[in-house]
Amino acid sequence: MHKETKALLQENNQRETLLSPNFQSVLTDMVVYLRASRLPFSLQEQVRRDITDMFLAGQEKGASPAEIIGMDFQEYCDRLLQELPQNNRRTQTLCTIRDMSLVLCVGMAVLFLPELIGVLLSHTPFTEKQNALIKNMHFLWLFVGFILLFFLKKPAWEIPFFIPLLVCAVLLLCYGLLNHFLD
Repeated sequence: MHKETKALLQENNQRETLLSPNFQSVLTDMVVYLRASRLPFSLQEQVRRDITDMFLAGQEKGASPAEIIGMDFQEYCDRLLQELPQNNRRTQTLCTIRDMSLVLCVGMAVLFLPELIGVLLSHTPFTEKQNALIKNMHFLWLFVGFILLFFLKKPAWEIPFFIPLLVCAVLLLCYGLLNHFLD
């Protein structure tokens, strides 16, 4: 996430607390609806800021959320979404790869953690199973490192498409080399 987007998110969170519970409820429903769209996150936050400004101004005048937006919030959001640019397929694919990679890393760590603790606490010589576990842990940490290096420093849409493919190829090569040298 860009610094500007992160700052806008924090600003929006602070400004939302100035709204009455009725306005907060409608704003939350609208934000959830926008989050489910293909609208880029930075634009979602800009729209959220604009809606919060409208709601704060309306709240000062004593108006209700329905009076301000003039219709059902979903209809209002649909009209907004028609006017704003959406993420393309490439961006969606890269975001999905990034998010799934992160989920896989966490899942692999959770699966290997009990065995790793068992290996470290046992005082017996390493068995074949323990050697395989160590190889898999090396691969896991390489995988986590590459994911953090490439996918969390920049937004997914700024990463050239060949980079994730290259990362996967390098990871498979490293895994093959680890299997060869640790056997």
